[in-house]
Amino acid sequence: MYRFRKINRFSRSAVLAAAAAAVSLALMCGCTEIDEDVPAPVMATVVSEKPYPVEAGALTFEEAPQTVGSLSPAVTEIICELGFSDRLTGRSEYCVYPESVADRTVLGSAANPDADAVIEASPELLISLSPIAKKDITAIEAAGTRVWIISPPESVEDLYRCYEDIAAVFGGKLNCAAAAEDALEPLKKAVNDAKGSMDSFVYIMSPELAAASDSTFAGNFFSCFGENAAGGGDDISMTAEELLALDPQWIILPDSISIYELPEETAGLSAIKSGRVIVLDNEMLERIERPTSRLDGAVYAILEQIEEIEK
Repeated sequence: MYRFRKINRFSRSAVLAAAAAAVSLALMCGCTEIDEDVPAPVMATVVSEKPYPVEAGALTFEEAPQTVGSLSPAVTEIICELGFSDRLTGRSEYCVYPESVADRTVLGSAANPDADAVIEASPELLISLSPIAKKDITAIEAAGTRVWIISPPESVEDLYRCYEDIAAVFGGKLNCAAAAEDALEPLKKAVNDAKGSMDSFVYIMSPELAAASDSTFAGNFFSCFGENAAGGGDDISMTAEELLALDPQWIILPDSISIYELPEETAGLSAIKSGRVIVLDNEMLERIERPTSRLDGAVYAILEQIEEIEK
């Protein structure tokens, strides 16, 4: 009797344990059952973007150039402004700003590069904003220096892109936008402050009434202030009658030209009769002709003239 009862109790425990295991297994199977109609999850592949290669013009850079020559004052200034002056080993004879570049090897100019000096200095990269003679490019590239000709900016937006391109080549494409934005912040603020300060204008560059259209850098730059009455297209020459028909509210002149040198009929212009004439000194002209972020100084100088005239 004792033996039978012991076996019976053992059997009951085994049955209960087996039942619990069966329930647990059923629950597990229910949770992991695969529905054939539901697509299997796709594991995302994380691709880390790299700073290089960088494409600039017709060139591809697999890494940052460590030694660079510049044949354009604006390019030299931008390189230094972005924090890469230590890479600049050569400059043109016209690159005098910032003053810290004065000790760099002189390589001639874009119009007349000293190919022998470039070859001797042997920078990894030579940059210019102006065309270089093909024979000079051939000789320089044959010696192992790459040549990057940057298209001159035709608008303020082009200037912004020029900063980004140079920042990308020197520092990689991941941080180029932020680097350019930091350098351009004062200019962008100045341009924003200038908006709406003129109704309409014409920038007259010669006594023969050659005007800067909106498709040129100078014409586009002044469009930050108001409407360029000269319109689009290339630089244009107009007659006094055409200028009178446009009748811009403001006239902009380089200081080398007096209103008295303009055709006699222009005395009838509203801008001249009301004294709304902006005069650009040599420093302002140089900043417009070789644009960098220092254009902000020209913007505020023009705004000061506008304020003084309006008083």
